[in-house]
Amino acid sequence: MRERIGRIITDEHFEILADAELLAELEEVCTRPKFSHLLSTIQVADYLKILSSRLIIVEPTSIVQVCRDPDVDYLLAICLDGQAEFLLTGDKDLLSLRTFENTRILTITEFEEL
Repeated sequence: MRERIGRIITDEHFEILADAELLAELEEVCTRPKFSHLLSTIQVADYLKILSSRLIIVEPTSIVQVCRDPDVDYLLAICLDGQAEFLLTGDKDLLSLRTFENTRILTITEFEEL
């Protein structure tokens, strides 16, 4: 999985959208003890540095309330306001939507198959 995500992050053909909330969540998740066997502290720091350098920060202004899990609606707002073509996720609540406005919601595997 690490390699697959790494390929997407480093591929200059893709624009990666995020907001401050998503970046903070990524930093928090990457440093959780349950992931320490996957990534060292140095690898996490390097990953976050590369990711941060590739991000296009979107400050969503749209209010979205469509997902059965309202905690992830902010991701859809990023997609809407950033005009994202794809949202890559493993979140079952988001995946159940399949699309939102002009954004296709896919797993990484589905995206790679495109």
